[in-house]
Amino acid sequence: MSELDLINLYFNIIDLNEPAIVRGVTKSYQSNQQFVEWLNQRGLEFSSLLLINDDIISTLKANSSLDDIASKIESPFKEECATFSRHYKSQMHVVYIGNGEQVIDQEKCRLIHPYFYSIEYQKEASSFSFFDPFASFIGALTHIEMWPGVLIFNDQHHSFVSINSQKELEDILKSVGKGNDLFKKYSSLDNDSYYIQISDLHLGRGKRKTGLNQLRASLYQLSLYLHSPYPLKYLITGDLMESPNRKNMYLANDFMNELKKKYHADVTFVLGNHDVIVHGFNFARRQKSKVIAYLLGESIKVLEKEKVIIIKLDTTSEGNLARGKVGQRQLDEIDDELSAIENVDEYTKIAILHHHVHPLTKAQFLKLKWNEKTFIGRLIEKSKVLVDAPLLINWLEERNIQYVFHGHKHVPFFKRIHNIVYVGAGSATGGLKESKSRYISYNVMKYSMEEKKMKSCLIFYDDKAKAERQRVEVYLYEEEDNENNG
Repeated sequence: MSELDLINLYFNIIDLNEPAIVRGVTKSYQSNQQFVEWLNQRGLEFSSLLLINDDIISTLKANSSLDDIASKIESPFKEECATFSRHYKSQMHVVYIGNGEQVIDQEKCRLIHPYFYSIEYQKEASSFSFFDPFASFIGALTHIEMWPGVLIFNDQHHSFVSINSQKELEDILKSVGKGNDLFKKYSSLDNDSYYIQISDLHLGRGKRKTGLNQLRASLYQLSLYLHSPYPLKYLITGDLMESPNRKNMYLANDFMNELKKKYHADVTFVLGNHDVIVHGFNFARRQKSKVIAYLLGESIKVLEKEKVIIIKLDTTSEGNLARGKVGQRQLDEIDDELSAIENVDEYTKIAILHHHVHPLTKAQFLKLKWNEKTFIGRLIEKSKVLVDAPLLINWLEERNIQYVFHGHKHVPFFKRIHNIVYVGAGSATGGLKESKSRYISYNVMKYSMEEKKMKSCLIFYDDKAKAERQRVEVYLYEEEDNENNG
């Protein structure tokens, strides 16, 4: 196990994250022994862990519980986790995240503050993967562009501070030891804005209820670590409903109102092909118009405080709904609206639509189906992009639109092509199937108010079956990326 894995497991026990604890302590006998040794080095005891051996691990399933482990080892494992959590949860913890260039004297740091931990990451990487991140670590991931630095947290608050020297680190540790309110001191640094992209909820489909509940819980946990003076922004990139009957319309409307009320959020959405068809057939024109009038609203949203323009492209009004089409007429109408905005070039422009503009590729950890590996399969994927994709791409580039968000294929996607970053969202209620797992997925983008650009994108994968670890893919927006420049 890496140092991050060990620290992750330690804090997941403190957070009483049951699925993560089970996955961590039953990974293997060797990794479990490594964790016990790591605890002992810090003067921490967890006697029940010593009873988990290879034979017991082999009898446990991926979705086992703490009670299952306790029963196998005939020890109050769950109660010991709870005791461990009560003792350490309220302590002030400091996690230093370094890049290997600055040598940190860990022993000296631990003498200054006993709850000090250190991990390393590869500076040259522009994307990272994290598994079962403990709750407060999200506060570090959302500031990944500031690494190296320290995450300071307890059960009530958290802050992340960029660090460039041993002295800066020691000064913070000494301040922690004196009980100084560092959370208040560093809260002024949180002056960024956050966008959460969710897509393809397919509300009204029975199998999606479990995923929707899991999404709600995940979004709430996430909201605790997104500190900003600006309202949270939700971008919903289509297929809110399985099909647009009256019941499903109410479900979609209620869900969006829930986001607005619970998080005081701004919600922007576009329609997907499932939002305008019933059982594979096009709505009659009159009925379809009612759906669009009821749900779609404006084509452009101006966020004046953030100096951001969100352009909503409807890809369901023309052409094959499975592929989607924008159409020249719609682009001309949007041009007219943009021309009416004074000093429009001073705004950051974001486009959202349902259908994808470029062929998609899956994250490396997701297995390709046999037909996706073939030349014919790749040609078929290329043929499924937006019907008039070249027209739209040219329009986006000419208008200096830097960010494009879409859904449709249930495949998370992040790629810079010709100075435009395309971000695809998976299904927020679990439409991405992989072996025994079915992932709910959504994206979190951080927008720098000072620099007027996106800084990072976090893609969350959470298995509804709890068989696999939660996975967070982190991408850094970069001005130049020759490898991905088309």
